[in-house]
Amino acid sequence: MTSWSPARIVVAIIVVGTLLRLWFAAVSGLGIDESYTVTIARDLSLGYLDHPPLHIWLAGLTARLAGSEAGAIVRLPFILLFAVTTWLMFTLTRSLFGEAAGLWAVGGLTVAPVFSLAHGSWVLPDGPLLFFLLAAANIVARIVTEPPERSTLPLWLAAGALGGLALLSKYSAVLVFAGVLVFLVSVPRLRGHLATPGPWIGAALALLLFTPVIVWNLGHDLAGFSAQGGRFATLAPNLDRLVQEIIGQALYLSPLLYVSLILVLVRALWTGPRDEPAWLLALLAIGPVVVFTVFAVFGRGLPHWTMPGWLFVLPLFGHAAAAWAARWPRLTRGTAAVAAVSVAVVVGALAVQTVRGGLLPQALAASDPTIDLVDWSALRPALEAQGLHDLSTPVAAAHWTAAGKVGRAMGPGSVTVCACNDPRHFRFLHDQADLAGRDMVVVVQARGDAAYLWEIAGRHFTALEPLEPATIMRAGRPVATLELRLGRGYRPEPEPAG
Repeated sequence: MTSWSPARIVVAIIVVGTLLRLWFAAVSGLGIDESYTVTIARDLSLGYLDHPPLHIWLAGLTARLAGSEAGAIVRLPFILLFAVTTWLMFTLTRSLFGEAAGLWAVGGLTVAPVFSLAHGSWVLPDGPLLFFLLAAANIVARIVTEPPERSTLPLWLAAGALGGLALLSKYSAVLVFAGVLVFLVSVPRLRGHLATPGPWIGAALALLLFTPVIVWNLGHDLAGFSAQGGRFATLAPNLDRLVQEIIGQALYLSPLLYVSLILVLVRALWTGPRDEPAWLLALLAIGPVVVFTVFAVFGRGLPHWTMPGWLFVLPLFGHAAAAWAARWPRLTRGTAAVAAVSVAVVVGALAVQTVRGGLLPQALAASDPTIDLVDWSALRPALEAQGLHDLSTPVAAAHWTAAGKVGRAMGPGSVTVCACNDPRHFRFLHDQADLAGRDMVVVVQARGDAAYLWEIAGRHFTALEPLEPATIMRAGRPVATLELRLGRGYRPEPEPAG
Protein backbone atom coordinates (compact mmCIF):
# COMPACT_ATOMS: atom_id res chain seq x y z
CA MET A 1 0.00 0.00 0.00
CA THR A 2 1.38 3.39 -1.01
CA SER A 3 1.99 5.67 1.97
CA TRP A 4 0.14 8.93 2.12
CA SER A 5 1.91 12.12 1.13
CA PRO A 6 2.16 14.94 3.69
CA ALA A 7 -0.40 16.94 1.72
CA ARG A 8 -2.97 14.12 1.87
CA ILE A 9 -2.38 13.69 5.61
CA VAL A 10 -2.95 17.42 6.11
CA VAL A 11 -6.22 17.20 4.15
CA ALA A 12 -7.29 14.30 6.40
CA ILE A 13 -6.43 16.33 9.51
CA ILE A 14 -8.49 19.23 8.17
CA VAL A 15 -11.53 17.04 7.40
CA VAL A 16 -11.51 15.22 10.73
CA GLY A 17 -10.84 18.41 12.70
CA THR A 18 -13.61 20.29 10.90
CA LEU A 19 -16.15 17.55 11.59
CA LEU A 20 -15.22 17.49 15.29
CA ARG A 21 -15.50 21.27 15.54
CA LEU A 22 -18.89 21.22 13.84
CA TRP A 23 -20.08 18.61 16.34
CA PHE A 24 -18.83 20.59 19.33
CA ALA A 25 -20.36 23.80 17.94
CA ALA A 26 -23.71 22.06 17.70
CA VAL A 27 -23.77 20.52 21.20
CA SER A 28 -22.23 23.31 23.29
CA GLY A 29 -23.48 26.77 24.11
CA LEU A 30 -21.72 30.03 23.36
CA GLY A 31 -19.04 31.35 25.69
CA ILE A 32 -19.05 34.77 27.33
CA ASP A 33 -17.24 36.64 24.55
CA GLU A 34 -19.20 34.75 21.90
CA SER A 35 -22.56 35.64 23.47
CA TYR A 36 -21.48 39.27 23.73
CA THR A 37 -20.42 39.28 20.08
CA VAL A 38 -23.62 37.68 18.79
CA THR A 39 -25.73 40.14 20.80
CA ILE A 40 -23.99 43.29 19.60
CA ALA A 41 -23.80 41.88 16.05
CA ARG A 42 -27.55 42.43 15.74
CA ASP A 43 -26.62 46.06 15.17
CA LEU A 44 -24.36 46.06 12.11
CA SER A 45 -22.06 49.04 12.49
CA LEU A 46 -18.88 50.38 10.92
CA GLY A 47 -17.10 49.83 14.22
CA TYR A 48 -17.43 48.54 17.76
CA LEU A 49 -15.88 49.44 21.08
CA ASP A 50 -13.77 46.40 21.88
CA HIS A 51 -12.35 45.22 18.56
CA PRO A 52 -12.38 45.99 14.86
CA PRO A 53 -15.62 44.74 13.31
CA LEU A 54 -14.78 41.86 10.98
CA HIS A 55 -15.65 38.95 13.29
CA ILE A 56 -18.80 40.75 14.43
CA TRP A 57 -19.85 41.29 10.83
CA LEU A 58 -19.24 37.60 10.13
CA ALA A 59 -21.43 36.51 13.05
CA GLY A 60 -24.17 39.06 12.35
CA LEU A 61 -24.40 38.45 8.61
CA THR A 62 -24.33 34.68 9.05
CA ALA A 63 -27.18 34.85 11.58
CA ARG A 64 -29.20 37.05 9.25
CA LEU A 65 -28.64 34.86 6.18
CA ALA A 66 -29.47 31.68 8.10
CA GLY A 67 -32.30 33.22 10.13
CA SER A 68 -30.80 31.69 13.26
CA GLU A 69 -28.32 32.45 16.02
CA ALA A 70 -27.75 28.79 16.89
CA GLY A 71 -24.21 28.04 17.97
CA ALA A 72 -23.48 25.81 14.98
CA ILE A 73 -24.68 28.59 12.65
CA VAL A 74 -22.75 31.56 14.02
CA ARG A 75 -19.61 29.46 14.54
CA LEU A 76 -19.69 28.01 11.04
CA PRO A 77 -17.67 30.74 9.25
CA PHE A 78 -14.98 30.56 11.94
CA ILE A 79 -14.72 26.77 11.61
CA LEU A 80 -14.43 27.03 7.83
CA LEU A 81 -11.83 29.78 8.11
CA PHE A 82 -9.71 27.58 10.36
CA ALA A 83 -9.91 24.72 7.89
CA VAL A 84 -8.30 26.98 5.29
CA THR A 85 -5.93 28.41 7.92
CA THR A 86 -4.60 24.90 8.50
CA TRP A 87 -3.90 24.50 4.79
CA LEU A 88 -2.24 27.93 4.68
CA MET A 89 0.06 26.85 7.51
CA PHE A 90 1.04 23.85 5.42
CA THR A 91 1.63 25.85 2.23
CA LEU A 92 3.66 28.54 3.99
CA THR A 93 5.91 26.00 5.70
CA ARG A 94 6.18 23.84 2.58
CA SER A 95 7.30 26.81 0.48
CA LEU A 96 10.05 27.66 2.96
CA PHE A 97 11.18 24.28 4.31
CA GLY A 98 9.50 21.44 2.42
CA GLU A 99 6.47 19.16 2.74
CA ALA A 100 7.64 17.19 5.78
CA ALA A 101 8.14 20.42 7.74
CA GLY A 102 4.68 21.55 6.61
CA LEU A 103 3.09 18.43 8.05
CA TRP A 104 4.86 18.89 11.40
CA ALA A 105 3.79 22.56 11.51
CA VAL A 106 0.18 21.53 10.97
CA GLY A 107 0.62 18.96 13.73
CA GLY A 108 1.74 21.71 16.10
CA LEU A 109 -1.20 23.90 15.09
CA THR A 110 -3.59 21.02 15.68
CA VAL A 111 -2.35 19.97 19.13
CA ALA A 112 -2.30 23.54 20.49
CA PRO A 113 -5.69 23.88 22.22
CA VAL A 114 -5.85 27.65 21.77
CA PHE A 115 -5.64 27.25 17.99
CA SER A 116 -7.53 24.03 17.36
CA LEU A 117 -10.39 24.74 19.76
CA ALA A 118 -10.78 28.42 20.67
CA HIS A 119 -9.44 30.16 17.56
CA GLY A 120 -10.53 27.29 15.34
CA SER A 121 -14.24 27.44 16.07
CA TRP A 122 -15.36 30.12 18.51
CA VAL A 123 -16.86 33.48 17.59
CA LEU A 124 -13.76 35.51 18.34
CA PRO A 125 -11.61 38.01 16.40
CA ASP A 126 -8.61 35.67 16.51
CA GLY A 127 -9.86 33.18 13.91
CA PRO A 128 -10.15 35.73 11.06
CA LEU A 129 -6.93 37.37 12.27
CA LEU A 130 -4.91 34.16 11.97
CA PHE A 131 -6.44 33.35 8.60
CA PHE A 132 -5.60 36.70 7.00
CA LEU A 133 -2.15 36.90 8.61
CA LEU A 134 -1.19 33.50 7.25
CA ALA A 135 -2.67 34.30 3.85
CA ALA A 136 -0.65 37.53 3.72
CA ALA A 137 2.49 35.72 4.91
CA ASN A 138 2.16 33.22 2.07
CA ILE A 139 2.17 36.14 -0.38
CA VAL A 140 5.12 37.88 1.31
CA ALA A 141 7.11 34.63 1.28
CA ARG A 142 6.52 34.41 -2.44
CA ILE A 143 7.52 38.05 -2.98
CA VAL A 144 10.89 37.69 -1.27
CA THR A 145 11.75 34.60 -3.32
CA GLU A 146 10.68 36.03 -6.72
CA PRO A 147 13.44 36.76 -9.26
CA PRO A 148 14.49 40.43 -8.99
CA GLU A 149 13.41 41.29 -12.53
CA ARG A 150 9.82 40.13 -12.06
CA SER A 151 7.21 42.73 -11.08
CA THR A 152 5.90 42.17 -7.58
CA LEU A 153 3.33 44.99 -7.53
CA PRO A 154 0.29 42.66 -7.87
CA LEU A 155 1.63 40.51 -5.04
CA TRP A 156 2.18 43.52 -2.80
CA LEU A 157 -1.39 44.62 -3.50
CA ALA A 158 -2.67 41.17 -2.54
CA ALA A 159 -0.53 41.15 0.61
CA GLY A 160 -1.75 44.64 1.51
CA ALA A 161 -5.40 43.68 1.06
CA LEU A 162 -5.00 40.57 3.20
CA GLY A 163 -3.06 42.55 5.80
CA GLY A 164 -5.83 45.15 5.86
CA LEU A 165 -8.39 42.44 6.54
CA ALA A 166 -6.16 41.16 9.35
CA LEU A 167 -6.09 44.69 10.76
CA LEU A 168 -9.87 44.80 10.41
CA SER A 169 -9.91 41.68 12.61
CA LYS A 170 -7.63 42.84 15.43
CA TYR A 171 -5.43 45.87 16.07
CA SER A 172 -2.40 43.74 16.97
CA ALA A 173 -1.95 42.84 13.29
CA VAL A 174 0.09 46.04 13.01
CA LEU A 175 2.92 44.31 14.89
CA VAL A 176 3.22 41.76 12.08
CA PHE A 177 3.29 44.62 9.55
CA ALA A 178 6.30 45.96 11.44
CA GLY A 179 7.98 42.56 11.17
CA VAL A 180 7.75 42.67 7.38
CA LEU A 181 9.31 46.15 7.31
CA VAL A 182 12.19 45.13 9.56
CA PHE A 183 12.80 42.06 7.40
CA LEU A 184 13.06 44.12 4.21
CA VAL A 185 15.41 46.60 5.89
CA SER A 186 17.63 43.95 7.48
CA VAL A 187 18.21 41.82 4.37
CA PRO A 188 20.46 43.78 1.97
CA ARG A 189 19.28 42.08 -1.23
CA LEU A 190 15.64 42.93 -0.42
CA ARG A 191 16.03 46.61 0.44
CA GLY A 192 15.33 47.47 -3.16
CA HIS A 193 11.67 46.61 -2.57
CA LEU A 194 11.38 49.72 -0.40
CA ALA A 195 12.38 51.84 -3.39
CA THR A 196 9.44 50.48 -5.42
CA PRO A 197 5.80 51.50 -5.03
CA GLY A 198 4.63 47.95 -4.20
CA PRO A 199 5.06 47.85 -0.40
CA TRP A 200 3.79 51.40 0.04
CA ILE A 201 0.70 50.96 -2.13
CA GLY A 202 0.02 47.71 -0.33
CA ALA A 203 0.26 49.49 3.03
CA ALA A 204 -2.06 52.24 1.75
CA LEU A 205 -4.58 49.59 0.65
CA ALA A 206 -4.43 48.02 4.10
CA LEU A 207 -5.14 51.41 5.66
CA LEU A 208 -8.03 51.96 3.26
CA LEU A 209 -9.63 48.69 4.35
CA PHE A 210 -9.22 49.81 7.96
CA THR A 211 -11.16 53.04 7.22
CA PRO A 212 -14.50 51.84 8.73
CA VAL A 213 -12.83 51.63 12.14
CA ILE A 214 -11.42 55.14 11.81
CA VAL A 215 -14.77 56.55 10.67
CA TRP A 216 -16.66 54.92 13.54
CA ASN A 217 -14.16 56.16 16.11
CA LEU A 218 -14.29 59.70 14.76
CA GLY A 219 -18.05 59.62 15.16
CA HIS A 220 -17.87 58.24 18.72
CA ASP A 221 -15.21 60.41 20.38
CA LEU A 222 -12.47 57.86 19.61
CA ALA A 223 -14.16 55.46 22.04
CA GLY A 224 -12.68 52.29 20.50
CA PHE A 225 -9.13 53.62 20.36
CA SER A 226 -9.45 54.96 23.90
CA ALA A 227 -10.71 51.60 25.16
CA GLN A 228 -7.72 49.83 23.64
CA GLY A 229 -5.35 52.45 24.99
CA GLY A 230 -6.86 52.00 28.44
CA ARG A 231 -5.72 48.38 28.45
CA PHE A 232 -2.17 49.64 28.37
CA ALA A 233 -2.52 51.74 31.49
CA THR A 234 0.74 51.28 33.36
CA LEU A 235 0.63 49.50 36.69
CA ALA A 236 3.41 48.96 39.20
CA PRO A 237 5.83 46.33 37.83
CA ASN A 238 4.84 42.89 39.01
CA LEU A 239 6.78 39.74 38.18
CA ASP A 240 3.90 37.56 39.41
CA ARG A 241 1.87 38.73 36.42
CA LEU A 242 4.75 37.76 34.13
CA VAL A 243 4.85 34.26 35.63
CA GLN A 244 1.08 33.95 35.20
CA GLU A 245 1.40 35.12 31.60
CA ILE A 246 4.07 32.51 30.80
CA ILE A 247 2.11 29.72 32.48
CA GLY A 248 -1.00 30.82 30.57
CA GLN A 249 0.83 30.71 27.24
CA ALA A 250 2.21 27.25 28.05
CA LEU A 251 -1.26 25.92 28.86
CA TYR A 252 -2.82 27.51 25.79
CA LEU A 253 -0.20 25.97 23.51
CA SER A 254 0.53 22.81 25.58
CA PRO A 255 3.74 22.83 27.63
CA LEU A 256 5.91 20.60 25.43
CA LEU A 257 5.05 22.53 22.28
CA TYR A 258 5.58 25.86 24.08
CA VAL A 259 9.13 24.91 25.12
CA SER A 260 9.88 23.71 21.58
CA LEU A 261 8.60 26.97 20.11
CA ILE A 262 10.78 29.04 22.43
CA LEU A 263 13.87 27.04 21.46
CA VAL A 264 13.35 27.35 17.70
CA LEU A 265 12.47 31.04 17.94
CA VAL A 266 15.63 31.82 19.92
CA ARG A 267 17.72 29.87 17.41
CA ALA A 268 16.21 31.77 14.46
CA LEU A 269 16.84 35.11 16.14
CA TRP A 270 20.43 34.10 16.94
CA THR A 271 21.09 33.01 13.36
CA GLY A 272 19.61 36.23 12.00
CA PRO A 273 19.48 37.17 8.30
CA ARG A 274 21.92 34.39 7.36
CA ASP A 275 18.87 32.08 7.24
CA GLU A 276 16.35 34.28 5.44
CA PRO A 277 13.23 32.06 5.73
CA ALA A 278 13.75 31.53 9.46
CA TRP A 279 14.59 35.21 9.94
CA LEU A 280 11.35 36.26 8.19
CA LEU A 281 9.25 34.05 10.46
CA ALA A 282 11.14 35.16 13.58
CA LEU A 283 10.48 38.82 12.77
CA LEU A 284 6.79 38.19 12.07
CA ALA A 285 6.56 36.41 15.43
CA ILE A 286 8.69 38.48 17.74
CA GLY A 287 6.50 41.59 17.92
CA PRO A 288 3.37 40.01 19.43
CA VAL A 289 5.37 37.55 21.55
CA VAL A 290 7.68 40.10 23.17
CA VAL A 291 5.34 43.09 23.35
CA PHE A 292 2.50 41.27 25.06
CA THR A 293 4.68 39.07 27.27
CA VAL A 294 6.67 42.03 28.58
CA PHE A 295 3.48 44.05 28.89
CA ALA A 296 2.28 41.60 31.54
CA VAL A 297 4.92 43.02 33.89
CA PHE A 298 3.38 46.50 33.69
CA GLY A 299 -0.29 45.84 32.93
CA ARG A 300 -3.06 43.29 32.84
CA GLY A 301 -2.51 41.18 29.74
CA LEU A 302 -4.04 37.97 28.48
CA PRO A 303 -2.05 34.96 27.23
CA HIS A 304 -3.89 34.71 23.92
CA TRP A 305 -2.67 38.16 22.86
CA THR A 306 0.71 36.59 21.99
CA MET A 307 -0.75 33.81 19.87
CA PRO A 308 -0.45 35.53 16.44
CA GLY A 309 3.28 35.61 17.15
CA TRP A 310 3.51 31.95 18.14
CA LEU A 311 1.55 31.14 14.99
CA PHE A 312 4.57 32.18 12.92
CA VAL A 313 6.93 30.10 15.05
CA LEU A 314 5.05 26.93 14.08
CA PRO A 315 6.77 26.70 10.65
CA LEU A 316 10.12 26.95 12.46
CA PHE A 317 8.95 24.15 14.74
CA GLY A 318 7.89 22.13 11.69
CA HIS A 319 11.33 22.59 10.11
CA ALA A 320 13.11 21.52 13.30
CA ALA A 321 10.74 18.62 13.95
CA ALA A 322 11.28 17.27 10.43
CA ALA A 323 15.03 17.32 11.05
CA TRP A 324 14.60 15.67 14.44
CA ALA A 325 12.39 13.00 12.88
CA ALA A 326 15.05 12.26 10.26
CA ARG A 327 17.73 11.77 12.93
CA TRP A 328 15.70 10.17 15.73
CA PRO A 329 12.47 8.95 14.09
CA ARG A 330 11.18 6.78 16.91
CA LEU A 331 11.92 9.26 19.67
CA THR A 332 10.44 12.22 17.77
CA ARG A 333 7.31 10.43 16.65
CA GLY A 334 6.82 8.82 20.05
CA THR A 335 7.13 12.17 21.81
CA ALA A 336 4.72 13.73 19.32
CA ALA A 337 2.25 10.90 19.83
CA VAL A 338 2.37 11.27 23.62
CA ALA A 339 1.85 15.03 23.31
CA ALA A 340 -1.03 14.60 20.86
CA VAL A 341 -2.77 11.95 22.97
CA SER A 342 -2.36 14.04 26.13
CA VAL A 343 -3.91 17.08 24.48
CA ALA A 344 -6.69 14.95 22.96
CA VAL A 345 -7.54 13.52 26.38
CA VAL A 346 -7.66 16.99 27.96
CA VAL A 347 -9.74 18.47 25.12
CA GLY A 348 -12.00 15.41 25.09
CA ALA A 349 -12.58 15.71 28.83
CA LEU A 350 -13.32 19.43 28.36
CA ALA A 351 -15.85 18.58 25.65
CA VAL A 352 -17.58 15.98 27.82
CA GLN A 353 -17.64 18.30 30.82
CA THR A 354 -19.05 21.10 28.66
CA VAL A 355 -21.84 18.98 27.22
CA ARG A 356 -22.76 16.74 30.16
CA GLY A 357 -20.79 17.78 33.24
CA GLY A 358 -20.14 15.35 36.04
CA LEU A 359 -16.36 14.96 35.64
CA LEU A 360 -15.42 17.40 38.37
CA PRO A 361 -15.86 16.60 42.08
CA GLN A 362 -18.67 18.46 43.81
CA ALA A 363 -16.18 20.63 45.71
CA LEU A 364 -14.96 22.10 42.41
CA ALA A 365 -18.32 22.32 40.67
CA ALA A 366 -18.80 26.00 41.54
CA SER A 367 -15.54 26.93 39.80
CA ASP A 368 -16.18 24.83 36.68
CA PRO A 369 -15.07 27.04 33.73
CA THR A 370 -17.20 25.09 31.25
CA ILE A 371 -20.35 26.56 32.82
CA ASP A 372 -19.57 29.65 30.75
CA LEU A 373 -20.34 27.52 27.67
CA VAL A 374 -23.89 26.79 28.88
CA ASP A 375 -26.50 29.08 27.33
CA TRP A 376 -28.95 30.89 29.60
CA SER A 377 -31.86 29.54 27.57
CA ALA A 378 -33.99 29.11 30.70
CA LEU A 379 -34.18 32.88 31.24
CA ARG A 380 -36.84 33.71 28.68
CA PRO A 381 -39.23 30.88 29.74
CA ALA A 382 -38.77 31.92 33.39
CA LEU A 383 -39.85 35.46 32.56
CA GLU A 384 -42.76 34.24 30.47
CA ALA A 385 -43.94 32.08 33.38
CA GLN A 386 -44.09 35.22 35.55
CA GLY A 387 -45.94 37.17 32.86
CA LEU A 388 -42.98 39.51 32.41
CA HIS A 389 -41.58 38.69 29.01
CA ASP A 390 -42.28 41.12 26.23
CA LEU A 391 -39.74 42.01 23.59
CA SER A 392 -40.49 45.67 24.34
CA THR A 393 -39.47 45.13 27.97
CA PRO A 394 -35.71 45.67 28.41
CA VAL A 395 -33.66 43.14 30.34
CA ALA A 396 -30.60 44.40 32.19
CA ALA A 397 -27.50 42.82 33.71
CA ALA A 398 -24.99 44.21 36.18
CA HIS A 399 -21.88 43.20 34.19
CA TRP A 400 -21.12 43.18 30.46
CA THR A 401 -20.32 39.46 30.51
CA ALA A 402 -23.77 38.67 31.90
CA ALA A 403 -25.40 41.17 29.53
CA GLY A 404 -24.02 39.18 26.60
CA LYS A 405 -25.52 36.00 28.00
CA VAL A 406 -28.83 37.79 28.63
CA GLY A 407 -28.97 39.24 25.12
CA ARG A 408 -28.23 35.88 23.58
CA ALA A 409 -30.95 34.21 25.69
CA MET A 410 -33.62 36.82 24.96
CA GLY A 411 -33.03 36.66 21.23
CA PRO A 412 -33.27 39.11 18.31
CA GLY A 413 -35.63 42.02 18.80
CA SER A 414 -35.02 42.19 22.54
CA VAL A 415 -33.49 45.18 24.32
CA THR A 416 -30.43 44.38 26.45
CA VAL A 417 -28.97 46.91 28.88
CA CYS A 418 -25.83 46.80 30.99
CA ALA A 419 -26.63 48.57 34.27
CA CYS A 420 -23.01 48.42 35.31
CA ASN A 421 -19.72 50.28 35.66
CA ASP A 422 -18.31 49.09 32.34
CA PRO A 423 -21.09 48.62 29.75
CA ARG A 424 -18.71 48.07 26.81
CA HIS A 425 -20.54 48.33 23.47
CA PHE A 426 -23.94 48.05 25.16
CA ARG A 427 -23.90 51.81 25.69
CA PHE A 428 -24.00 52.23 21.90
CA LEU A 429 -26.45 49.39 21.21
CA HIS A 430 -29.54 51.38 22.26
CA ASP A 431 -30.22 55.06 22.85
CA GLN A 432 -29.78 55.43 26.60
CA ALA A 433 -31.91 58.59 26.71
CA ASP A 434 -34.87 56.66 25.26
CA LEU A 435 -34.47 54.04 27.99
CA ALA A 436 -34.42 56.51 30.88
CA GLY A 437 -37.26 55.94 33.33
CA ARG A 438 -38.18 52.53 31.92
CA ASP A 439 -38.84 49.50 34.11
CA MET A 440 -36.58 46.52 33.39
CA VAL A 441 -35.98 42.97 34.51
CA VAL A 442 -32.52 42.84 36.11
CA VAL A 443 -30.46 39.62 36.07
CA VAL A 444 -27.54 38.70 38.33
CA GLN A 445 -25.98 35.24 38.51
CA ALA A 446 -26.03 33.85 42.04
CA ARG A 447 -22.37 33.53 43.01
CA GLY A 448 -19.81 35.09 45.33
CA ASP A 449 -19.98 38.61 43.89
CA ALA A 450 -23.78 38.75 43.56
CA ALA A 451 -24.24 41.22 46.45
CA TYR A 452 -21.71 43.60 44.91
CA LEU A 453 -23.34 43.34 41.49
CA TRP A 454 -26.77 44.07 42.96
CA GLU A 455 -25.29 47.14 44.61
CA ILE A 456 -23.97 48.30 41.23
CA ALA A 457 -27.28 47.62 39.50
CA GLY A 458 -29.23 49.32 42.29
CA ARG A 459 -27.59 52.66 41.50
CA HIS A 460 -29.27 52.58 38.09
CA PHE A 461 -32.83 52.13 39.41
CA THR A 462 -35.11 53.84 41.89
CA ALA A 463 -36.12 50.44 43.31
CA LEU A 464 -35.49 46.71 42.81
CA GLU A 465 -38.37 44.32 43.51
CA PRO A 466 -37.66 40.58 43.95
CA LEU A 467 -38.84 38.04 41.35
CA GLU A 468 -38.69 34.27 41.12
CA PRO A 469 -35.19 33.10 40.07
CA ALA A 470 -34.35 31.12 36.95
CA THR A 471 -32.35 27.89 37.04
CA ILE A 472 -29.84 27.08 34.29
CA MET A 473 -29.68 23.37 33.50
CA ARG A 474 -27.08 21.18 31.79
CA ALA A 475 -27.94 17.59 30.90
CA GLY A 476 -30.79 17.67 33.41
CA ARG A 477 -28.68 19.04 36.27
CA PRO A 478 -28.75 22.61 37.63
CA VAL A 479 -25.45 24.46 37.11
CA ALA A 480 -26.36 28.07 37.84
CA THR A 481 -29.09 30.22 39.33
CA LEU A 482 -30.10 33.59 37.96
CA GLU A 483 -31.48 36.01 40.53
CA LEU A 484 -34.16 38.24 39.02
CA ARG A 485 -35.55 41.58 40.16
CA LEU A 486 -37.82 44.16 38.61
CA GLY A 487 -35.94 47.42 38.32
CA ARG A 488 -38.06 50.56 38.48
CA GLY A 489 -37.14 53.79 36.76
CA TYR A 490 -33.87 53.14 34.90
CA ARG A 491 -31.14 55.77 35.26
CA PRO A 492 -28.55 55.76 32.44
CA GLU A 493 -26.27 57.77 34.74
CA PRO A 494 -26.05 55.87 38.04
CA GLU A 495 -26.72 57.41 41.41
CA PRO A 496 -23.40 58.05 43.25
CA ALA A 497 -22.36 55.38 45.72
CA GLY A 498 -23.27 56.17 49.30
